[in-house]
Amino acid sequence: MTDTLTHSPPQTGPVQLRVVQQGTITARSAQHLRRVMCWSPLLMRVRRGQKVLIDGEHRQQAGPGQLVAAPAGTELELMNLPEAGAYVCEVLQFAPALLQHCRDSHAGVFGGLLARPDPALICPLDALPARLWDEVFAAASQQEPDELLQHRAEGLLLALALAGHGGSLFIDRSAALTRRVQQMLLLQPGRDWTVDDLAVALGVGASTLRRQLAQEGTSFRELLEQVRLNSALALLQGSRQPVARIAEQCGYASPSRFAVRFRSRFGMSPQELRVSC
Repeated sequence: MTDTLTHSPPQTGPVQLRVVQQGTITARSAQHLRRVMCWSPLLMRVRRGQKVLIDGEHRQQAGPGQLVAAPAGTELELMNLPEAGAYVCEVLQFAPALLQHCRDSHAGVFGGLLARPDPALICPLDALPARLWDEVFAAASQQEPDELLQHRAEGLLLALALAGHGGSLFIDRSAALTRRVQQMLLLQPGRDWTVDDLAVALGVGASTLRRQLAQEGTSFRELLEQVRLNSALALLQGSRQPVARIAEQCGYASPSRFAVRFRSRFGMSPQELRVSC
């Protein structure tokens, strides 16, 4: 389990994501990770230890009794700091369509919340949202039907909004085509993708795809490596598979090249991260 929102292992074919997915991040020693990507909106609840968010020279810290509300398209520098040798953080990932339905159903509440300037990523967790969190997390863990899970999740989001919190969750920072490319690559991160393959899957021309991604400040190669490395990060923290096997699943034929690229992006080697978990 990790902060990337790819909490399940990479798939070998198309999948249908649930409206809410849950996972737990654990660590025995401090982890300092750069450029961790949030694919979808998520809430993080630190149960033990501290989570530090670093944005340039600004540091924000969340511990028990607080939530981190990260919007889709956010790239974070994170520190997971154990207390007495243990760090535990629960994560809820929300389908964007669920958030939109929640906004549409309670326009008055969310309209006022989202009108506030620069909503904070870290907010307090009051008694009612804390109780609802436990219910949603348990229901997602038990694979409750999506219809019931959506109802519970909207209750949690509404309780946070009524308390004046969680507005940052509803800010989508992803450019339109970039998001579509990320979601397509996430379905099969280990596939030997080409620009032509991706263009066909998205129903656009290859030259158009390149041009529009460039206009959004990115490229096919950059997004492919972003997806592969963040998927590998999820597997390293959420499974006990050998590092070489994870590298292969995420499209790297050479474990040594994978290790170099992983350290370059996140600031830790795969083995260092595995030892800290």
